[in-house]
Amino acid sequence: MTTDRRTLLKGLAAVGLAFTGGSLAQAATVLPAGKTLAANATLPLTAVVSGNVPASAFLAGVTAAAQQHGMSQQPPLRLDGPDGSLLNHIHALAQDAQPAMLVGLVDDATATVLLDLVRSSGGRVLSEQHQRLGGDAAPLAALGQALVASPERVLPASIPQGTACVSFCCVI
Repeated sequence: MTTDRRTLLKGLAAVGLAFTGGSLAQAATVLPAGKTLAANATLPLTAVVSGNVPASAFLAGVTAAAQQHGMSQQPPLRLDGPDGSLLNHIHALAQDAQPAMLVGLVDDATATVLLDLVRSSGGRVLSEQHQRLGGDAAPLAALGQALVASPERVLPASIPQGTACVSFCCVI
């Protein structure tokens, strides 16, 4: 590797760290260690779902938990195909000065892109779990409630023949 190329790469890395440094400090102070999300009910909550996962019962569970804990809830974001509007909205939330909480149930590919965007924007992923879910409403609602109430203690609600998806909770 030539010296010029090496200097360029170091410069790009330094600029990237400079832009995300403030966001990293903000995300680190949003949820102190040992606190659950219910104790910090001032963050607006946004649910994210993708089209090929059973979403209605999950969203009902998220809404019930948000109401129970007095959290303000934004309209859910739904990805129904190769549309960049969801990622643009997540990027806008990440750039906003107000921290926000995201909980979601999406397919594997969407989760990879979305959580990478959250991490690169300085957000903190509190929970990420791979699931295989069926159409049974009770486990989906319980999963949504658990992600809002205490994401660090969510257990997979998998069934062997279910649809593969990823559940997550993060602060951006």
